[in-house]
Amino acid sequence: MSIFSWRKKSGFVGVDLGTYAIKVAEALPGNPPVVRSLGQIRLPRGSILGGIYKDLEAITDKLKQLVENLGLKNRPAVVSISSYAAIIKRLNLNIPQEKDLESAIYEEAEAHIPFDLDDVYLDYQIFSEEGDVIDLLLVAAKRDLINNVSDILESAGLLPTIIDVDVIALSNLFEYLYQPQETSLIIDLGASKTSVVLWHNQSLMANRDIGHGTLEINDILQEKLNLSFEESEKLKISGNESDTQTVKQIIKDYFEDVIEDIKGTIDYFKSIYADCQIKKIYLCGGGSFVPEITKAFEKKTNIKTEKIAPFAKLETKKFHDESKNYFNHIACVAIGLGIRELIS
Repeated sequence: MSIFSWRKKSGFVGVDLGTYAIKVAEALPGNPPVVRSLGQIRLPRGSILGGIYKDLEAITDKLKQLVENLGLKNRPAVVSISSYAAIIKRLNLNIPQEKDLESAIYEEAEAHIPFDLDDVYLDYQIFSEEGDVIDLLLVAAKRDLINNVSDILESAGLLPTIIDVDVIALSNLFEYLYQPQETSLIIDLGASKTSVVLWHNQSLMANRDIGHGTLEINDILQEKLNLSFEESEKLKISGNESDTQTVKQIIKDYFEDVIEDIKGTIDYFKSIYADCQIKKIYLCGGGSFVPEITKAFEKKTNIKTEKIAPFAKLETKKFHDESKNYFNHIACVAIGLGIRELIS
Protein backbone atom coordinates (compact mmCIF):
# COMPACT_ATOMS: atom_id res chain seq x y z
CA MET A 1 0.00 0.00 0.00
CA SER A 2 1.23 3.49 -0.78
CA ILE A 3 -0.08 6.87 0.19
CA PHE A 4 1.50 8.74 -2.70
CA SER A 5 2.66 7.14 -5.94
CA TRP A 6 3.86 8.14 -9.38
CA ARG A 7 5.06 5.49 -11.83
CA LYS A 8 6.53 2.04 -11.96
CA LYS A 9 10.10 0.97 -12.89
CA SER A 10 12.02 -2.29 -12.98
CA GLY A 11 14.45 -1.62 -10.12
CA PHE A 12 13.88 0.36 -6.93
CA VAL A 13 15.77 2.07 -4.14
CA GLY A 14 14.14 1.66 -0.74
CA VAL A 15 14.84 4.65 1.52
CA ASP A 16 14.11 4.47 5.25
CA LEU A 17 14.44 7.96 6.76
CA GLY A 18 14.99 6.99 10.39
CA THR A 19 15.67 9.15 13.40
CA TYR A 20 19.12 7.66 14.01
CA ALA A 21 20.16 7.01 10.41
CA ILE A 22 19.07 6.75 6.80
CA LYS A 23 19.02 3.18 5.49
CA VAL A 24 18.98 2.41 1.76
CA ALA A 25 18.31 -0.89 -0.02
CA GLU A 26 18.50 -1.20 -3.81
CA ALA A 27 16.47 -4.12 -5.18
CA LEU A 28 16.36 -5.66 -8.64
CA PRO A 29 13.72 -7.92 -10.22
CA GLY A 30 14.17 -11.64 -9.75
CA ASN A 31 12.55 -14.69 -8.26
CA PRO A 32 13.30 -13.99 -5.48
CA PRO A 33 14.14 -10.29 -5.80
CA VAL A 34 17.84 -9.42 -5.58
CA VAL A 35 19.16 -6.92 -3.04
CA ARG A 36 22.05 -5.32 -4.93
CA SER A 37 23.13 -2.54 -2.55
CA LEU A 38 22.69 -1.80 1.14
CA GLY A 39 23.93 1.12 3.16
CA GLN A 40 23.41 3.31 6.20
CA ILE A 41 24.50 6.79 7.13
CA ARG A 42 24.00 8.40 10.51
CA LEU A 43 22.00 11.61 10.81
CA PRO A 44 22.86 14.49 13.15
CA ARG A 45 20.84 14.12 16.35
CA GLY A 46 17.58 16.04 16.08
CA SER A 47 17.38 16.06 12.27
CA ILE A 48 14.13 14.08 12.49
CA LEU A 49 11.93 14.25 15.59
CA GLY A 50 8.61 12.50 15.96
CA GLY A 51 8.56 11.76 12.26
CA ILE A 52 8.92 15.47 11.39
CA TYR A 53 11.88 16.70 9.33
CA LYS A 54 13.55 19.41 11.38
CA ASP A 55 16.71 19.84 9.28
CA LEU A 56 15.93 19.28 5.60
CA GLU A 57 19.40 20.35 4.49
CA ALA A 58 21.20 17.87 6.74
CA ILE A 59 18.87 15.02 5.73
CA THR A 60 19.30 15.79 2.04
CA ASP A 61 23.08 16.08 2.29
CA LYS A 62 23.38 12.75 4.11
CA LEU A 63 21.09 10.95 1.67
CA LYS A 64 23.00 12.40 -1.28
CA GLN A 65 26.28 11.21 0.26
CA LEU A 66 24.90 7.71 0.80
CA VAL A 67 23.52 7.50 -2.76
CA GLU A 68 26.93 8.50 -4.16
CA ASN A 69 28.81 6.08 -1.90
CA LEU A 70 26.64 3.14 -2.94
CA GLY A 71 26.88 3.87 -6.68
CA LEU A 72 23.21 3.08 -7.20
CA LYS A 73 22.19 1.85 -10.65
CA ASN A 74 18.52 2.73 -10.20
CA ARG A 75 16.93 6.07 -9.38
CA PRO A 76 13.20 5.32 -8.79
CA ALA A 77 12.80 5.40 -5.01
CA VAL A 78 10.27 4.02 -2.56
CA VAL A 79 10.52 5.93 0.72
CA SER A 80 8.82 5.60 4.08
CA ILE A 81 7.48 8.13 6.51
CA SER A 82 7.22 7.37 10.20
CA SER A 83 4.00 5.93 11.60
CA TYR A 84 4.30 8.77 14.13
CA ALA A 85 3.55 11.17 11.26
CA ALA A 86 0.78 9.13 9.60
CA ILE A 87 -2.75 8.11 10.47
CA ILE A 88 -3.45 4.42 9.93
CA LYS A 89 -6.94 3.07 10.54
CA ARG A 90 -8.39 -0.39 9.90
CA LEU A 91 -12.10 0.16 9.25
CA ASN A 92 -15.24 -1.81 8.53
CA LEU A 93 -17.55 0.53 6.63
CA ASN A 94 -21.13 0.04 5.57
CA ILE A 95 -21.38 1.59 2.12
CA PRO A 96 -24.44 0.96 -0.06
CA GLN A 97 -23.45 -0.66 -3.34
CA GLU A 98 -25.24 1.99 -5.35
CA LYS A 99 -23.02 4.70 -3.86
CA ASP A 100 -19.72 5.77 -5.48
CA LEU A 101 -17.10 3.88 -3.48
CA GLU A 102 -14.28 6.40 -3.51
CA SER A 103 -16.55 9.33 -2.64
CA ALA A 104 -18.09 7.32 0.20
CA ILE A 105 -14.66 6.39 1.61
CA TYR A 106 -13.55 10.02 1.52
CA GLU A 107 -16.74 11.04 3.32
CA GLU A 108 -16.10 8.40 6.00
CA ALA A 109 -12.47 9.54 6.27
CA GLU A 110 -13.57 12.92 7.60
CA ALA A 111 -14.71 11.19 10.79
CA HIS A 112 -11.32 9.53 11.32
CA ILE A 113 -8.79 12.10 10.10
CA PRO A 114 -8.24 15.02 12.54
CA PHE A 115 -7.25 17.39 9.73
CA ASP A 116 -8.95 19.12 6.85
CA LEU A 117 -8.86 16.58 4.01
CA ASP A 118 -7.53 19.31 1.72
CA ASP A 119 -4.38 19.31 3.87
CA VAL A 120 -3.63 15.58 3.59
CA TYR A 121 -2.85 12.91 1.07
CA LEU A 122 -5.25 10.01 1.57
CA ASP A 123 -5.03 6.42 0.36
CA TYR A 124 -6.73 3.14 1.19
CA GLN A 125 -6.48 -0.58 0.56
CA ILE A 126 -9.58 -2.77 0.44
CA PHE A 127 -9.18 -6.22 1.98
CA SER A 128 -12.68 -7.58 1.43
CA GLU A 129 -16.19 -6.65 0.34
CA GLU A 130 -19.27 -8.55 1.52
CA GLY A 131 -22.47 -6.93 0.42
CA ASP A 132 -22.41 -3.37 1.70
CA VAL A 133 -19.64 -4.05 4.26
CA ILE A 134 -16.10 -3.12 3.22
CA ASP A 135 -12.99 -3.96 5.24
CA LEU A 136 -10.18 -1.54 4.45
CA LEU A 137 -7.01 0.13 5.67
CA LEU A 138 -7.11 3.92 5.56
CA VAL A 139 -3.85 5.92 5.54
CA ALA A 140 -3.31 9.67 5.58
CA ALA A 141 -0.39 12.08 5.98
CA LYS A 142 -0.03 15.86 5.85
CA ARG A 143 0.69 17.27 2.40
CA ASP A 144 3.59 19.43 3.55
CA LEU A 145 5.31 16.37 5.03
CA ILE A 146 4.91 14.39 1.80
CA ASN A 147 6.14 17.35 -0.24
CA ASN A 148 9.22 17.62 2.01
CA VAL A 149 10.00 13.93 1.46
CA SER A 150 9.67 14.35 -2.29
CA ASP A 151 12.00 17.36 -2.24
CA ILE A 152 14.59 15.47 -0.18
CA LEU A 153 14.69 12.57 -2.64
CA GLU A 154 14.82 14.75 -5.73
CA SER A 155 17.61 16.88 -4.26
CA ALA A 156 19.59 13.69 -3.59
CA GLY A 157 19.22 12.61 -7.23
CA LEU A 158 16.43 10.06 -6.72
CA LEU A 159 13.03 9.85 -8.37
CA PRO A 160 10.24 9.66 -5.75
CA THR A 161 7.99 6.88 -7.01
CA ILE A 162 6.06 5.71 -3.95
CA ILE A 163 5.76 7.05 -0.42
CA ASP A 164 4.79 4.43 2.14
CA VAL A 165 4.58 4.15 5.94
CA ASP A 166 7.34 2.30 7.80
CA VAL A 167 5.03 -0.19 9.55
CA ILE A 168 3.23 -1.00 6.30
CA ALA A 169 6.55 -1.61 4.52
CA LEU A 170 7.58 -3.85 7.40
CA SER A 171 4.29 -5.76 7.21
CA ASN A 172 4.68 -6.27 3.45
CA LEU A 173 8.18 -7.71 3.96
CA PHE A 174 6.92 -9.93 6.78
CA GLU A 175 4.11 -11.30 4.60
CA TYR A 176 6.51 -12.01 1.74
CA LEU A 177 9.03 -13.78 3.96
CA TYR A 178 6.70 -15.93 6.06
CA GLN A 179 3.21 -16.07 4.46
CA PRO A 180 1.98 -16.20 8.07
CA GLN A 181 -1.31 -17.88 8.87
CA GLU A 182 -1.18 -17.42 12.64
CA THR A 183 -1.70 -14.24 14.63
CA SER A 184 1.67 -12.58 15.27
CA LEU A 185 3.31 -9.41 16.52
CA ILE A 186 5.96 -7.64 14.46
CA ILE A 187 8.07 -5.41 16.72
CA ASP A 188 10.57 -2.87 15.42
CA LEU A 189 12.89 -1.89 18.28
CA GLY A 190 13.94 1.44 16.81
CA ALA A 191 16.12 4.31 17.94
CA SER A 192 13.34 6.75 18.84
CA LYS A 193 10.25 4.53 19.04
CA THR A 194 9.13 0.94 19.28
CA SER A 195 6.55 0.02 16.66
CA VAL A 196 4.20 -2.86 17.38
CA VAL A 197 2.19 -4.32 14.50
CA LEU A 198 -0.61 -6.84 14.97
CA TRP A 199 -0.74 -9.37 12.13
CA HIS A 200 -4.18 -10.95 12.41
CA ASN A 201 -6.43 -12.75 9.91
CA GLN A 202 -3.52 -12.73 7.43
CA SER A 203 -3.15 -8.95 7.25
CA LEU A 204 -2.06 -5.87 9.14
CA MET A 205 -4.90 -5.44 11.61
CA ALA A 206 -3.58 -2.70 13.90
CA ASN A 207 -0.43 -0.94 14.99
CA ARG A 208 0.72 1.02 17.99
CA ASP A 209 3.83 3.10 18.66
CA ILE A 210 5.50 3.03 22.06
CA GLY A 211 7.57 6.06 23.02
CA HIS A 212 10.63 4.03 24.00
CA GLY A 213 13.64 4.08 21.67
CA THR A 214 17.06 2.54 22.14
CA LEU A 215 18.74 5.96 22.10
CA GLU A 216 17.49 6.17 25.69
CA ILE A 217 20.05 3.50 26.57
CA ASN A 218 22.83 5.57 24.99
CA ASP A 219 21.76 8.65 26.93
CA ILE A 220 21.80 6.81 30.26
CA LEU A 221 25.15 5.13 29.55
CA GLN A 222 26.71 8.43 28.51
CA GLU A 223 25.45 10.21 31.62
CA LYS A 224 26.28 7.52 34.18
CA LEU A 225 29.62 6.37 32.76
CA ASN A 226 30.84 9.59 31.09
CA LEU A 227 31.04 7.96 27.65
CA SER A 228 30.94 9.23 24.08
CA PHE A 229 28.00 8.22 21.90
CA GLU A 230 30.18 5.73 20.00
CA GLU A 231 31.38 4.12 23.24
CA SER A 232 27.83 3.81 24.53
CA GLU A 233 26.72 2.24 21.23
CA LYS A 234 29.42 -0.43 21.42
CA LEU A 235 28.53 -1.25 25.01
CA LYS A 236 24.84 -1.44 24.16
CA ILE A 237 25.23 -4.22 21.59
CA SER A 238 28.45 -5.98 22.60
CA GLY A 239 27.29 -8.28 25.36
CA ASN A 240 30.93 -8.78 26.40
CA GLU A 241 31.62 -10.55 29.67
CA SER A 242 33.78 -7.57 30.61
CA ASP A 243 30.79 -5.22 30.57
CA THR A 244 30.11 -3.90 34.04
CA GLN A 245 27.07 -4.89 36.03
CA THR A 246 25.92 -1.27 35.72
CA VAL A 247 25.81 -1.52 31.92
CA LYS A 248 23.96 -4.81 31.99
CA GLN A 249 21.45 -3.48 34.52
CA ILE A 250 20.76 -0.33 32.48
CA ILE A 251 20.02 -2.39 29.38
CA LYS A 252 17.97 -4.92 31.37
CA ASP A 253 15.88 -2.18 32.99
CA TYR A 254 15.23 -0.50 29.64
CA PHE A 255 13.95 -3.64 27.97
CA GLU A 256 11.89 -4.61 30.99
CA ASP A 257 10.05 -1.29 30.62
CA VAL A 258 9.64 -1.81 26.87
CA ILE A 259 8.33 -5.34 27.24
CA GLU A 260 5.90 -4.25 29.97
CA ASP A 261 4.52 -1.62 27.58
CA ILE A 262 4.27 -4.24 24.85
CA LYS A 263 2.37 -6.54 27.18
CA GLY A 264 -0.04 -3.66 27.76
CA THR A 265 -0.36 -3.29 23.98
CA ILE A 266 -1.10 -7.01 23.66
CA ASP A 267 -3.88 -6.64 26.24
CA TYR A 268 -5.22 -3.66 24.28
CA PHE A 269 -5.29 -5.66 21.04
CA LYS A 270 -7.05 -8.54 22.80
CA SER A 271 -9.68 -6.15 24.17
CA ILE A 272 -10.54 -5.07 20.63
CA TYR A 273 -10.26 -8.42 18.83
CA ALA A 274 -11.80 -11.22 20.87
CA ASP A 275 -10.20 -13.94 18.73
CA CYS A 276 -6.71 -12.42 18.97
CA GLN A 277 -4.41 -15.15 20.30
CA ILE A 278 -0.82 -14.15 19.52
CA LYS A 279 1.29 -17.19 18.67
CA LYS A 280 4.61 -15.61 17.79
CA ILE A 281 6.66 -12.41 18.06
CA TYR A 282 9.07 -11.27 15.34
CA LEU A 283 11.74 -8.70 16.20
CA CYS A 284 13.79 -6.30 14.11
CA GLY A 285 15.46 -2.91 14.47
CA GLY A 286 18.64 -1.88 16.25
CA GLY A 287 17.36 -3.13 19.60
CA SER A 288 17.24 -6.68 18.27
CA PHE A 289 21.06 -6.67 18.32
CA VAL A 290 21.05 -6.84 22.12
CA PRO A 291 22.26 -10.28 23.27
CA GLU A 292 19.55 -12.70 24.40
CA ILE A 293 16.78 -10.27 23.49
CA THR A 294 14.57 -13.07 22.16
CA LYS A 295 14.90 -14.94 25.47
CA ALA A 296 13.92 -11.81 27.37
CA PHE A 297 10.75 -11.45 25.29
CA GLU A 298 9.86 -15.13 25.65
CA LYS A 299 10.38 -15.05 29.40
CA LYS A 300 8.23 -11.95 29.93
CA THR A 301 5.44 -12.66 27.42
CA ASN A 302 5.38 -16.48 27.23
CA ILE A 303 5.25 -16.09 23.45
CA LYS A 304 7.77 -17.72 21.11
CA THR A 305 10.07 -15.03 19.70
CA GLU A 306 12.50 -14.85 16.79
CA LYS A 307 14.23 -12.21 14.69
CA ILE A 308 13.10 -11.34 11.16
CA ALA A 309 15.60 -12.66 8.62
CA PRO A 310 15.14 -11.11 5.15
CA PHE A 311 18.19 -12.79 3.62
CA ALA A 312 16.88 -16.24 4.38
CA LYS A 313 14.66 -15.76 1.31
CA LEU A 314 16.07 -12.87 -0.72
CA GLU A 315 19.07 -13.03 -3.05
CA THR A 316 22.00 -10.69 -2.38
CA LYS A 317 24.97 -9.35 -4.31
CA LYS A 318 28.37 -10.06 -2.72
CA PHE A 319 27.71 -9.11 0.90
CA HIS A 320 29.96 -10.42 3.65
CA ASP A 321 28.21 -12.53 6.29
CA GLU A 322 28.89 -9.85 8.90
CA SER A 323 27.23 -7.18 6.73
CA LYS A 324 24.26 -9.44 6.00
CA ASN A 325 23.77 -10.12 9.70
CA TYR A 326 23.93 -6.39 10.49
CA PHE A 327 21.44 -5.37 7.81
CA ASN A 328 19.19 -8.32 8.69
CA HIS A 329 18.57 -6.47 11.95
CA ILE A 330 18.44 -2.82 10.99
CA ALA A 331 17.32 -2.62 7.35
CA CYS A 332 14.00 -4.47 7.31
CA VAL A 333 11.98 -1.35 6.48
CA ALA A 334 14.41 -0.28 3.72
CA ILE A 335 14.40 -3.80 2.25
CA GLY A 336 10.61 -3.96 2.44
CA LEU A 337 10.45 -0.67 0.55
CA GLY A 338 12.98 -1.78 -2.06
CA ILE A 339 11.17 -5.00 -2.96
CA ARG A 340 7.65 -3.58 -2.58
CA GLU A 341 6.79 -3.30 -6.26
CA LEU A 342 8.80 -6.39 -7.19
CA ILE A 343 6.62 -8.74 -5.12
CA SER A 344 3.19 -7.22 -5.80
